[in-house]
Amino acid sequence: MNKYLTLLLLLLAFLHLPAQQTNIDLSTMPIRLPLSMAGGFAEIRSNHFHSGIDLRTDGKEGERVYAPADGYVSRINISAWGGGKVLYITHPNGYRTVYMHLSAFCGKTAQFVNDYQYQNHVYAFDIDLPKDSIPVKKGELVALTGNTGGSAGPHLHYEIRLAENDQTINPLYFGLSYNDPIAPTIAGIKLYPADSRTSINGKNRELKLQNNEPVRIAGRFYCGIYTFDGMEQGSTAKNGVEKIELYVDGELLHRYHVHTFMFEETRAVNAIIDYPQYQRTREYYIVSRTLRGDRNNFSIAYRDNGYIKFDDNKTHTLEYRVSDHKGNTTRRTIKIQSDTSALLPPTSNRMDNILADGIPIAYYKSFNMVREGFCVDIDPYSIYDNDRLTYSTFPDPASLTPQHRIGLKRNPLPPHNSITVKLLIPSGIPTKWRDKLIVVCINGKNVSACSTREEKGWLTATSRSFGGFAVRMDTVAPTVKPINFVDGKSMKGETIRVRIDDNLSGVASYDCYINGEWTVAEHDGKSSSLNVPVSRLRKGINQITFRVTDAVGNSCEKSWKIYK
Repeated sequence: MNKYLTLLLLLLAFLHLPAQQTNIDLSTMPIRLPLSMAGGFAEIRSNHFHSGIDLRTDGKEGERVYAPADGYVSRINISAWGGGKVLYITHPNGYRTVYMHLSAFCGKTAQFVNDYQYQNHVYAFDIDLPKDSIPVKKGELVALTGNTGGSAGPHLHYEIRLAENDQTINPLYFGLSYNDPIAPTIAGIKLYPADSRTSINGKNRELKLQNNEPVRIAGRFYCGIYTFDGMEQGSTAKNGVEKIELYVDGELLHRYHVHTFMFEETRAVNAIIDYPQYQRTREYYIVSRTLRGDRNNFSIAYRDNGYIKFDDNKTHTLEYRVSDHKGNTTRRTIKIQSDTSALLPPTSNRMDNILADGIPIAYYKSFNMVREGFCVDIDPYSIYDNDRLTYSTFPDPASLTPQHRIGLKRNPLPPHNSITVKLLIPSGIPTKWRDKLIVVCINGKNVSACSTREEKGWLTATSRSFGGFAVRMDTVAPTVKPINFVDGKSMKGETIRVRIDDNLSGVASYDCYINGEWTVAEHDGKSSSLNVPVSRLRKGINQITFRVTDAVGNSCEKSWKIYK
């Protein structure tokens, strides 16, 4: 089926199905503040789209969060990372609302969380709840806003999803009331050569346009635009835009519009932007060319995969139209002079030379490569176009095996799906140390531990990136250090804080005991700290103990005496 027809049918289903079930209204704000966004729906983030809207809370934590409609608490997720403290409410109209970065839960949810943590001796957990186990009414206080998880400042991350599959939808489509008189800003436009013969102002390299400079092009090329939106005059916010359209001589060539997406689609963001530019500057140029292995319905080229070519030596017009959700639109026109005489001469094709090395890999097929002591498995549609996989190996003094490096030649983008790598366990490793082995992925100075398991003499790991892979041994226990107290001294302040770190495999679990009794310690990933309210101490002398274990079982236990 034509993918545009498929998109239309899905959109129609999204617009009509839930409304047939009930008339429950989701147009009420979950906080009692005027709607002001610190982040828009589907903004470009590192390796993903932003899955909701970020509502400002005047830079403060503790703003009350109310249920916008009747429903029930269907899921609670608490983590040191990501959304931090997250609440899910399912509504009888087929939708689910999600609230992230909370500082606290309220009512029956708060009691459930407290009971679950103490019964299971955990701070972080992710659990689905049965229907109606914690019912909520419209306008009921359910939580307080905060800054937990990966949040960069106090705010409420708010989502609306289809309950049946968690497909996330722009909440602004549900009638939230707000003012936005400001049209989007076009901060940059770039033109890119499509092959080695393309000439852009006499050179075979990308050109960032400055003002209305004349442009002469021979050969195939494509375009990219960096644009963002603000809601208030003078705002420095760089929220995402609603829609980008590129017209060539008045005919629509490319449209970018993300109104809804599934979470398994979100890494497609890497294929629709100028990825190297984003890695350098965090400027997200959305490009017109589409790759064959990218199955998203957000970036649509209506002909020639978004490439442009003029062969008539005439002047042509390119026009970008960028709109926000309120319909405010900014336009930018570019004049292109076709100049076939500037076509660069055939050479030993640079791309052919680039692709001469490596193993052919097709985006639509599974791929397996086996080398001495190493193998890799890549599922279909994990890369975005046909390419060549490079492989090299070299000694790594910091590792127990050589480093096995893999990458892509043509489109060096991160894989859309996780890849699986296997490394042979080095000979001579005593049995008692085998559970300390871990596969690491190495990219420059960045070394990250992969989720690793042993299978028949091999270490099997999954990775969300290409790079160098090697086996290392982690025998070093995590560290635990006091932040705001001194052993044997009186405690000042409201929170006991310790810093926890691990050298390689990462912290896997942690426990806190006050006078021998387990207590919840809140894990803050941003500050690598565990935090315990001073109110849990008794009057006089207390012994507080923290036990921290990493992913391969190394543990550290530290105790201090604190006076209250």
